[in-house]
Amino acid sequence: MLRSLAIFFACTLGQAQNNDEIQLHAKVRAIVMLSKFSGRVIRLDVDPRFALTLRVESVTPSIDLFRDGDVVTFAIHSPAELFEETPKKGKTYDFVLSRTIENGKVWFCCLELSKYSLRIPR
Repeated sequence: MLRSLAIFFACTLGQAQNNDEIQLHAKVRAIVMLSKFSGRVIRLDVDPRFALTLRVESVTPSIDLFRDGDVVTFAIHSPAELFEETPKKGKTYDFVLSRTIENGKVWFCCLELSKYSLRIPR
């Protein structure tokens, strides 16, 4: 509960700034313990424990950080909190990611499966 409140607070801190949602259609490449991952990650959680690596199939709105075909890794707390099922390598999902731009800095948080992704098997 405390972790959820911390994430909610982090996602709403910049309400007066520029906030929006990014729609990611992406394929799971890997999910590993963060301690076993080497490389660049985008931290999304106050207590990240896993590295979720995705291949971006499409993104709306278009932003430089996530382009079609890019491979991106997010530091997340738990795959069990993100996915309703056991995530499968190679499966494509639709995600919603919150973005805040505050004083010229970009912050991402609150990666979730889109409701659309939950209805349509892929």
